[in-house]
Amino acid sequence: MRTSISLLILLAVAAVWTSNGRAATQGATAADSLVQKKHALPVAVYWQDDFFLSTADEKFWMKIRGNLHFDTKFYGSDSGNPTHFDVRRARFDFQGMWYRFIFFRCQAEFADKPYARNFFVDFKFADWVHLRGGQMKPPFSTSWWTQDNNVNFLERGAGTPIYPYFDRGWWLWGDLCDATLAWNLAAFTGAGLELDYPRGDVDDHKDFLARLFYTPFKNREGSPLQGLSLCLEGSRGLQSIPTTRFEGGGYGAAIRDDKFWTWTASDATIDSRNRWGGELHYIQGPFSLSSEYLVTAWDDIRVAGESHDGQVSSASSWIGLFLTGERKQVSNFGWRQPSPRSDFDPAAGTGRGAWEILVRYTRTETSRSLFTAGILTGASEVDEYTVGLNWTWNPLVRWQLDYVHVQGNGKGIQTGSADSGGTKRLPDDDLYGLRVILKF
Repeated sequence: MRTSISLLILLAVAAVWTSNGRAATQGATAADSLVQKKHALPVAVYWQDDFFLSTADEKFWMKIRGNLHFDTKFYGSDSGNPTHFDVRRARFDFQGMWYRFIFFRCQAEFADKPYARNFFVDFKFADWVHLRGGQMKPPFSTSWWTQDNNVNFLERGAGTPIYPYFDRGWWLWGDLCDATLAWNLAAFTGAGLELDYPRGDVDDHKDFLARLFYTPFKNREGSPLQGLSLCLEGSRGLQSIPTTRFEGGGYGAAIRDDKFWTWTASDATIDSRNRWGGELHYIQGPFSLSSEYLVTAWDDIRVAGESHDGQVSSASSWIGLFLTGERKQVSNFGWRQPSPRSDFDPAAGTGRGAWEILVRYTRTETSRSLFTAGILTGASEVDEYTVGLNWTWNPLVRWQLDYVHVQGNGKGIQTGSADSGGTKRLPDDDLYGLRVILKF
């Protein structure tokens, strides 16, 4: 009897297996027939820290990405900024390649006010020449070009208008000298995002940018200077009025909710806004060092019939050390965080992830003549000190903990906003910030 029951069970399992196999075979056959009927290429779906769709020859592929940055921020007792929880970034990102030389990116931001962020196409004619057009980050400042999932601190050391933020235009770039020298030439509107000026530019004038990123000893294995990178960059731009993004937004850095100064001369006209900068970066094993000196200068600001020149400069340096031995990377396109040597698994209690400590100092100076002329109001000099601790669990999860202190000359730093119950002018402000970065 037991033998008969066992035999019946085996026959039933075999019938189900055969049925499933026949259905799978029929499905595969139908799919193959559809591919042949449409004269199409079959697509492979796989996961490699991103979700990929690709043809077998990798001539066409697309990766679907997204990220979420969730912040918790505590401020000093005198600050006008409230303690808050904030979805700092929430983005969906589609990147891909056609015909092995046409690359694209479509990225949208959904935190705060949704807007189109990266929307461009890049034609790779050769390693030494690419042509990129659309909306993107202009090639200026390695810190600014660092992708948001790879930022070293909660916020960058400088801000807009020293950084040109996102803009619309054309960009030529490429790698020379065995990929040790990256060159960049670009033309942008100088007005900012499509969000700011949906119909295009504010005038006929454009921003022209040039940048050289040089790693002279990149291919010399074992050299103590292998991790040394140097960069020179600059932009020239004529304009007619203060723009919404670069002047109207004021200047803030390190503490996102603070403003070092705001632009008050709404009726001003401007002849030009120019930027220039020099950078030095160095990596030796788990140790990293970065220093940037960036300047934005305005010529012939006319207010009430008078002409004024002025500038804002940022000297920012930081050092970082991976306690667990990992090594960062840096290039023309910014800093990249390494994957941990051993992933941390909180469920299993295994691994330790990647631990990094960082320290940064930034000095921001703005021409005092712009304050006495009534063009700007706030602090003309601000010192920023940041201590950071980063813990990377795996390639998709990273925690950041920062303490930030900013100190201005006089009560010029604006904290708080109308939404938080009013503003305060303070000589300094403190921030304790925690962020979790999730990539998916």
